[in-house]
Amino acid sequence: MTTISLKVPDELVSRMDAMARAKRTSRSALLRDALEEKLKAADIKAPPSLFERSADLCGMGSSRLRDLASNPKHLDGFGS
Repeated sequence: MTTISLKVPDELVSRMDAMARAKRTSRSALLRDALEEKLKAADIKAPPSLFERSADLCGMGSSRLRDLASNPKHLDGFGS
């Protein structure tokens, strides 16, 4: 888990501490829950990874052979 530092006004810290005590949880857990709720409400999704964007280009290719580059029997006559 990554640690993040942030500056928060004293009044907000007081309210956050009061809520954390009432819920019998930590500041960190309270902030994680609040951030998760906010991100869900905004429906923000992480961008697709490079693999997800190029999955149709990776792997077998038109030969349909998964081990084309690593199996010597598929390289017979290549480069001759």
